[in-house]
Amino acid sequence: MHSQCDRSLSALGTGATLEFMVEPGNDTARLYSAQLEALFRQTRTSSALSVAPILLIAGLHFGHAATGLVVMWAFAMLGVSAIRFLIAQSFLTRRKSVESSPMWLDVETMAAAAVGAGWGASLYMMNTGQLDMLFAFKLAYIGAACAFAINSMAVVRFVYVAFLLPAIAVLCGYALMETPFLDTSSRYGLIIAALLFLALLLVMSTSVSKLTNEALKQRLAYADLAAQLETALDAERASRGQLEQQARQMEATHLKLHVFATHDPLTRVFNRHRISEALVRELHLRRRYQIPVSALVIEIDDYAGISERCGQAGCDELLIAFATFLAADLREIDYVGRWGGEKFCCVLPRTDSREAMECAERVRRRIEGRCFIESLPELVVTASLGVSEAVEGDDPERLLARADAALYAARREGHNRSRQLAASQSEETGPTA
Repeated sequence: MHSQCDRSLSALGTGATLEFMVEPGNDTARLYSAQLEALFRQTRTSSALSVAPILLIAGLHFGHAATGLVVMWAFAMLGVSAIRFLIAQSFLTRRKSVESSPMWLDVETMAAAAVGAGWGASLYMMNTGQLDMLFAFKLAYIGAACAFAINSMAVVRFVYVAFLLPAIAVLCGYALMETPFLDTSSRYGLIIAALLFLALLLVMSTSVSKLTNEALKQRLAYADLAAQLETALDAERASRGQLEQQARQMEATHLKLHVFATHDPLTRVFNRHRISEALVRELHLRRRYQIPVSALVIEIDDYAGISERCGQAGCDELLIAFATFLAADLREIDYVGRWGGEKFCCVLPRTDSREAMECAERVRRRIEGRCFIESLPELVVTASLGVSEAVEGDDPERLLARADAALYAARREGHNRSRQLAASQSEETGPTA
């Protein structure tokens, strides 16, 4: 920062300085805008604070210096301070997207030079012609103003130099021409002290300018880092959103695959594989905790005749309605699945042979009095049911084969019946579809 600003100070001209500092595509343009913003914030504050000292100095000189000159000096200083305040306010309230023009620094430089010259001119315009307290007060305040201005102007060192040089030059001129109350040695001593003070302030302003601009560079670096972090966070949020969307899609796909693997595609009840899995689990519970479980096999009677009468679409409607009825009629803990064709299988956990037979009879009676195809309310649908309770040593195939054998026994007896087959019984069975 020091290198950017101080290279231009050696030329003592703002035009070349700003042309160097605002190269398009270079970070110096942002640095220049940050410099001006810091400068005008301090200018706005110092301009407002300078009103009280101006009025105080002018008030102290009424009756001791020419009133017209005192009033003229006060109004001039207040006017310059107001102009600086308005310039600073205009800059700070402008649209941030607008590029900072070199004119802002030119105007502030001229205003700072006018302020410095005005403080020096106070010695001329409010000259009491004697070495008194008012002279010492003005001299002390000029020194204080020059020192205080380092904080408010040194961010752009050229502006501070433009303020400092006129103030010290006018002070030296006043010491040479308007101090008859000082002897020669005192006069030159005052000039030498002013020049030493000038050199000290220039050295101090160099250090302050360097520190201030380094702080600005760090602030810009932090702003860039914050912007990069925000961009990274936005990218991370977007990636997280994509991952969450993909996870939802995968979950939905997994659910579809699970349904496809465990459910019958037509009736939406469990398929044969899922029924076998359920039986494995329930038989394990029976062996470990002696919890009874029964199997119920149901087959729609005269399905071939219904198919000839209703066609394939009607049969599909019947199967869907039949499966829906079974799922709704049985308990939530029961498993309902399609075994194949018009045959369905139900697993009844915590159900012994007596309870299973009661369940089968209840289901059979409700099927007999139910309309499954709305377009054919006169169609009478019945079903045959086979029941078997699991016993020691059963596996899913053996239990289902026994329930299937009970079903064929019911069919041989004339359909629309429920039949139970114990493990000790031996029945000739048909093929299990």
